[in-house]
Amino acid sequence: MRRSLAIASAAVAACVAVGTPLHAQGSSVDQQSACMSGRVSAGVALPCDDGSAVFFSPAAMAMSPSAVNVGLAVVRSSNTFRYDPGMIPASGETSFDRDPEIKLVPQAYLNYRLNDRTAVGIAALAPYGLGLKWDVCPADEPRCDGPNFEGRFTGYDNQFKGLYIQPTVAFQVVPDRFLVGAGVDYVMGSIEVNRRQFGPAALGLGNTEIADVNLAGDGTGWTYHVGAMLRLEPKTWLAARYLGQANIEMDGDADFTQVLTNNPLVDGAIGAQFPADQGVSTQIDFPAMLVVGVSHRPTSRLGLALDYQRTYWSSFDAFPVNFETSTPDTLTLGYSDANTLRFGAEYQATNELMVRAGFRWNEAASPRATPFLPEGERNYWSLGLGYKLSNALSFDASGQYIKQPDRAGAVIPEGPRAGIYEADGMVFNFTLAYRFGGMRQP
Repeated sequence: MRRSLAIASAAVAACVAVGTPLHAQGSSVDQQSACMSGRVSAGVALPCDDGSAVFFSPAAMAMSPSAVNVGLAVVRSSNTFRYDPGMIPASGETSFDRDPEIKLVPQAYLNYRLNDRTAVGIAALAPYGLGLKWDVCPADEPRCDGPNFEGRFTGYDNQFKGLYIQPTVAFQVVPDRFLVGAGVDYVMGSIEVNRRQFGPAALGLGNTEIADVNLAGDGTGWTYHVGAMLRLEPKTWLAARYLGQANIEMDGDADFTQVLTNNPLVDGAIGAQFPADQGVSTQIDFPAMLVVGVSHRPTSRLGLALDYQRTYWSSFDAFPVNFETSTPDTLTLGYSDANTLRFGAEYQATNELMVRAGFRWNEAASPRATPFLPEGERNYWSLGLGYKLSNALSFDASGQYIKQPDRAGAVIPEGPRAGIYEADGMVFNFTLAYRFGGMRQP
């Protein structure tokens, strides 16, 4: 039973950890509008008028035009792991590449002005929804001639999909000077994790897989968001947005497949203790997030925005794990609160064309890089264009390049440093927005 519990615990550890690269500083998808993404999402105090204020700046809905917006983010990411001298595996591979992956992240917004001071809106978006996949041998041929990354013991094919529904209301407390907004968030998520489990070190199987673990589940939860904007002087705004912590109850199934070692005695001993497929559950506390920012318009055509974001990832410190047939456990990950700085600018080059650019820096949330989260401090550069197709219809496009400095990490759970993770990515975003009543002037 102790071996059975160890394998089951490892499966749930995978469930908890895989959520992190999809939500943390490492790969959070805040490119939820091509207009905002063109300036690296800087602009809690300089919102776009395409309806995306429902997410980025709830209070700004009260002064934004009624609009409907649909968009798509195309996220491309890749990683390379380079072994340190002395840590090269028996296969002789000195580095391992994760094939580039492309994920599509849709979003939609509706903002409607009830009167000069009040607006209501709703957003449907996926701020969390990526995945990581490393090449490994199949479970029925664990010692194949193809790529077989050691990180398979941590996780080799992990997917997470999340959907947020955000109804929101906003009001101008002091017309054109002080605005507030608030709403609730209904969160739906699903997850699938695949990993290998290594065998008992006492049997000489410390780096040999004995099980292939698949875990799939889903859950829902609620949280809230609030925002405020204050005009400091005619050309300068101060704003803030707060997203509350979401407590998501995850329920799912853990399926176990024995991976044979080709030693009948060992395989028989392992099979006698092999865990049965069972249900498993945990509670994941998605962290609270605070964004404060300032904007200034030196001229009517130029807008500048600076944001600071604090994400409270320390809520990921520990997770209770409940098994259907085994003893409960607690997993500790040790994540830290993390900071992000964003600077963005936009310039109206002509009456039809808007040009945008931005730079973003964020620090790592994880204590070290792993196959689940090959994450570290990151830099983002962005460019974007917005084109006015008519008085009410506009098309926006943007691109971001993401570069992460090399970071040391492990390849197996609780293992020592084994090498360096390299990572980069690109995001392209496209949005079509229609404003009822026409465009708002800067």
